[in-house]
Amino acid sequence: MHNLIHDLALLVAKGEFLMLNSDCQSIPKRVRHLSFVSASASRNDFSSLLSDLRRVRTILFSINDENTSESFFTSCISKSQFLRVLDLDDSTIEVLPREIGNLKHMRYLDLSRYCQIKKLPNSICELQSLQTLILRGCLKLEELPKDIRYLVSLRMFVVTTKQKSLQESGIACLSSLRSLIISHCWNLEYLFEHIGQLSGLRSLILVDCPSLISLPSAVKCLSSLETLILIDCENLNLNLNIEMEGEGSHHDRDNTRTHLQKLFVSGLKQLLDLPQWLLQGSTKTLQFLGIEDCPNFMALQGSLKDLEALETLLISACRKLSSLPEDMHHLTTLKTLSIKECPALCERCKPLTGEDWSKIARIPRIMLDDELIKSSDN
Repeated sequence: MHNLIHDLALLVAKGEFLMLNSDCQSIPKRVRHLSFVSASASRNDFSSLLSDLRRVRTILFSINDENTSESFFTSCISKSQFLRVLDLDDSTIEVLPREIGNLKHMRYLDLSRYCQIKKLPNSICELQSLQTLILRGCLKLEELPKDIRYLVSLRMFVVTTKQKSLQESGIACLSSLRSLIISHCWNLEYLFEHIGQLSGLRSLILVDCPSLISLPSAVKCLSSLETLILIDCENLNLNLNIEMEGEGSHHDRDNTRTHLQKLFVSGLKQLLDLPQWLLQGSTKTLQFLGIEDCPNFMALQGSLKDLEALETLLISACRKLSSLPEDMHHLTTLKTLSIKECPALCERCKPLTGEDWSKIARIPRIMLDDELIKSSDN
């Protein structure tokens, strides 16, 4: 955060926000948001200030110090019974106390880069008001709590775990879930077959899961899904081996397909082209399509012409992609085309002389290797 923005935030917060350090002698009763910013603030001799934290709604505990007292942290939890937000981003605390299950009003829990923790207490699943749970970067976390399905209010879930499979994780039972981000799960090979039960899921993001083999076939049933982002999943095969035409009536198929608005794939070595199931239900909704660093990607198939809402097409580092579809002119809503690190394709798209220039000349904004070739502002 810029210093000026930081100072403005402090001004707006006035007496409700306190950054606790060694100079603090007391915690004013008006304080609702508390931040521990130095290791000295977490030592036992400072615990006298924590006699009454009932009014505190937010605690930021980003202390990167191996000497941080776990008893001090447990004391904070025990005395903050009305806490709404707990941020332990980059903290070095190795054990999350079971008392955390007593924070019945908790809405937001961030354990980002909480790298030392190997196991979460199952009491965390008693936080039935919890809406956001962030476990990004918990590289030593051996498995998710067994009763995670009881987090009935959870809307955003960010996961890092050492598990090979999430099949029995209970994530499919999180009916309120709107955003699921699975990142840095280096051992993960399988998600969970009943992903289709997440009827309200709007965003699915998979990042740096190199062992992931495939997506569950039920992913095509996520009718509320708007954003699908797949990054650095080098062994992921997107061919689900499903026949959409053989599944019920035409009306039923339309109701069980994804209706994506944004699709971005990067670092997928297995990707040769875009599977039909990805685009079938999104012809009237997809606005952004990005394909990056897919070394074996060779073709943008003809169904691209059916994307009635596509506004932005980005293609980067797909060196085997050597031409654009003949029916590119059907993409009448396309406003921005960016192509870079695709030598053969960039050559074919050069103004006037390129063989594919006639296919894209009408597009308002065109960039080749980060050079603006055409702009509607000119």
